[in-house]
Amino acid sequence: MQLMFVLIATAVVAGFVGIGIGVAEGSAAIIIGSLALNGIATFFGINLRRRVLSDRRP
Repeated sequence: MQLMFVLIATAVVAGFVGIGIGVAEGSAAIIIGSLALNGIATFFGINLRRRVLSDRRP
């Protein structure tokens, strides 16, 4: 479970770094790819959070 949190956080950070590189290089493809990576990581992060919270309920 903790590994999933680390992987998702790493993907989000990589997405933001990619956006910065895309802006610096002026490349729309890098920016779009980084936004997609952020979106996918956010989706999995939300689902993981829901699963953790549902496991804690009595």
